[in-house]
Amino acid sequence: MNPLKPAILCVDDEEANRKLLEKLLVPRGYVVVSAADGKEALLKIKSQAIDLVLLDIIMPGMNGFEVCRQIKEDQKFRNIPVIMITASILKQDRIRGIEAGAEEFLSKPFDLEEVLARIKMLLKMKALDDERKNAESQKEAALAALQKSHDELERRVRERTAELAQANETLQADIIERKQAEEKLLESKILFEAVVENIPLMIFLKESTDLRFVIFNRAGEELLGYDRKDLLGKNNLDLFPPAQAIHFMAKDREVLNGEAIVMDIPEEQIQTAKKGQRVLHTKKVCIRSADGATKYLLGISEDITERKYAEEELQQTLESLRKSFGATIQVMVSAVESRDPYTAGHQVRSANLACAIATEMELPQDTIEGLRMAGSIHDIGKLSIPAEILSKPTQLSELEFSLIKEHARTGHEMLKDVESPWPLAEIVYQHHERMDGSGYPRHLKGEEICMEARIMAVADVVEAMASHRPYRPGLGIDAALNEIEKNKGTIYDEAVVDACLKLFREKEFKLEGA
Repeated sequence: MNPLKPAILCVDDEEANRKLLEKLLVPRGYVVVSAADGKEALLKIKSQAIDLVLLDIIMPGMNGFEVCRQIKEDQKFRNIPVIMITASILKQDRIRGIEAGAEEFLSKPFDLEEVLARIKMLLKMKALDDERKNAESQKEAALAALQKSHDELERRVRERTAELAQANETLQADIIERKQAEEKLLESKILFEAVVENIPLMIFLKESTDLRFVIFNRAGEELLGYDRKDLLGKNNLDLFPPAQAIHFMAKDREVLNGEAIVMDIPEEQIQTAKKGQRVLHTKKVCIRSADGATKYLLGISEDITERKYAEEELQQTLESLRKSFGATIQVMVSAVESRDPYTAGHQVRSANLACAIATEMELPQDTIEGLRMAGSIHDIGKLSIPAEILSKPTQLSELEFSLIKEHARTGHEMLKDVESPWPLAEIVYQHHERMDGSGYPRHLKGEEICMEARIMAVADVVEAMASHRPYRPGLGIDAALNEIEKNKGTIYDEAVVDACLKLFREKEFKLEGA
């Protein structure tokens, strides 16, 4: 990857979209490679270096899912990030994209600043991954070279010993051959020292008694900020703060005492002389003599400080986006409740109950968080219904009720283009569907209804029946629970109803403010 001019492959059958992306990216230092269809895209990714792919889903011939799948199945190109661009937010499309290997999704029409931010983030992650893989490759090559050199030396020594025992050659021939073996040994030593000296990882060797350094390479000097002459013959207590030194030496002793053949320390802090506090990924190995005696401790350390900071920065960005999204949801909640005072708090209480049911069912935390968001705005479609119908104190007419029933469809239309990690629009769309197909607006059945919507349906009914409505007083929690219990397995999901009943009857759950 060229960090100064990353190459981005833009795949879209519409020339206008390709031109738009080129106009956006080129002034910002990116090299844009265009392809009008999937076949052309695969040819270009094989013929030139590509750092990231912006991939349309719907194209003639090979669609975006197949293009992404072929990229990710190729060992040579699978680490290239793919951002899929689509006008659809259907759950099944995102699942297909994830299965194909896409790292990100953007919905059309997309926000240009968001496109740039996501491209920058994925390119940064790819660069870090490329650096890690390069370091691992160099490390493996170094170890392989060391092993090959060692094996070659042993083979030559064995051959030479056998020849001497069998032939008893003249003294002069023996001297010449010994000299040749010494030269090979010297070459091997020079190769070993060159590999250790030039590998971009800190490599050190300590003697096993006092844990004093006997070998230190150039990368170690640069990382710790000391000259080699100031490192050799010293141990950790001479170089680092006491607490760190004691910690390092304790780990060394664990390896030397045989408690771990290879100790992998994913993260450890180290105080350097010039770079301050750094974070290392270290592996330690015990080196033994031919008779099995403990001789040395070999350590290989990689400085992962920048990668660690990048990961933390990414996490902070994600948390900031999550908070902003939560604030947007709260604005939507206030908008709905300001037009329908009789249902003030209904959405929040329904959301709280839905989350409690999901927790009782031991669903993942991310699913529960999505339920909280969807539950808080599940009636957002009521913004399109006249306020006098929402607050009518008498029974609704058939026409008025038909307008009310449109709020699920309207809510879906309002939310379908909102970028979210959860299927909010689909949950809102389905929360009045029923397991036997008797619900609305699409009369979905059974597994056609997502689990979040099944939970939302039960929570919505229980809260609505227990609470006061414009045209009737609250029926009470017992009536609400009897309703879902009576229709368990037919109208309402059986597992969801069981969890809800357990909350109220065994765990004394309360609807706050109902």
